[in-house]
Amino acid sequence: MKLNTKKKIILGLVVIVAAIALSGCGVQVDPERALTSENAEGFWNRGLVLPLIQMITWLYGIVGNLGVAIIIATILTKLAVMPLMLKSMNNTAKMQTIQPEMEKIKKKYAGKSDRETQMKMNTEMQQLYKERGINPMAGCLPMLIQMPLMFAFFQAFSRHPMIATNEIREFLGMSLSAVSETPNVFFAAIVVALMYFSQTMTQKRTQGNNTNSPMAGNMKMMNLMFLPMMAMLVYGSPLAMGLYFVVSQIMMLIQSFIIKAPPGTPAF
Repeated sequence: MKLNTKKKIILGLVVIVAAIALSGCGVQVDPERALTSENAEGFWNRGLVLPLIQMITWLYGIVGNLGVAIIIATILTKLAVMPLMLKSMNNTAKMQTIQPEMEKIKKKYAGKSDRETQMKMNTEMQQLYKERGINPMAGCLPMLIQMPLMFAFFQAFSRHPMIATNEIREFLGMSLSAVSETPNVFFAAIVVALMYFSQTMTQKRTQGNNTNSPMAGNMKMMNLMFLPMMAMLVYGSPLAMGLYFVVSQIMMLIQSFIIKAPPGTPAF
């Protein structure tokens, strides 16, 4: 069964709401919550959070700056999932090219809502996807992979011994453990601006000039709700998380220029 765009939007918003609740309640910079190999328990801490902390610490030992180590760790994780993201985005671009054919199939069965008719319509849709090499579920998979990573980074930044304590937590004169302070406002503004730009570019590259499509309308609605929530999330999180989001959005922007755009789509 295909997960439509509105359901994807709802899923994304639910995740962001959960992240905001987590940043406001459960994710606090506290020396007593610093995570090490000695006190890590459970699959989540040992399998995801602790390896991220260890990778950041290892990178810090090489570059000598914790902020730079976080930037490199973010880039490495984003590069690891980039092939999957590009495949999903290219799949979305392909979906746009078959919109006229999809509309023809829908009109063919318009006005009929019985189970047999719906099954016939779905069969034709699936056949069309198969002929064009499209996976309608591909758009959800990257989110399902990236969300656990994002939550793991939340925990890694708030529980990293160097950030949770006063040992080392400065980057460009700003505290990486700062929450709801002036630097957080600055980072929130940057993240929202980058996110809006990257989403706009991705939309152009995947949908071409079809700005009046239902998908384009859904994206506009998503931006209206998603961006303010993202600003709240970054503002209420440790500054290290804001740094992670800034780098992540830059990587998303780069990805938007790599997508195989539909014919007739402008390069910029």
